[in-house]
Amino acid sequence: MKRLIFLLLPLFLFAQMLQVGDAVVPITLTSQHEKEQKLNSNGKWVVTWDKESTRLANEYFAKFHMPRNVQMIVDVSQVPSGIFNLFVLPNMRNYSHAILLSYDETYNATLPYQEGFVTILTIKESKILKIDFAEDEASLKELLK
Repeated sequence: MKRLIFLLLPLFLFAQMLQVGDAVVPITLTSQHEKEQKLNSNGKWVVTWDKESTRLANEYFAKFHMPRNVQMIVDVSQVPSGIFNLFVLPNMRNYSHAILLSYDETYNATLPYQEGFVTILTIKESKILKIDFAEDEASLKELLK
């Protein structure tokens, strides 16, 4: 375990979280339905980090539908591939809205994070205008209107 931490430490030291005003790299991700999609350079990114935040966002978008300028990104870099392919991905395929899967641990470490919250980044011309965190459906609804 110590060796693993020692090997990964440089990645986390150099990967700083993005702040308001920083430029973002609109990379291309694959959805749960195996469709490639480039991240918006104008709009909102809804980023989830764990089972609970992903459940919250999925239930919200299943209920209210995903607005055109919003994209949902899920950090799946920490999920073991066997568990992901056998359990997580089949459940994600039940949703019609696009769930963009980010496997890149280094890229994910640059995205703003707060324990137990969904991250919402407002992007304009590939720069972060605003960073918000939603803890429940009401706050998510307020931040996405």
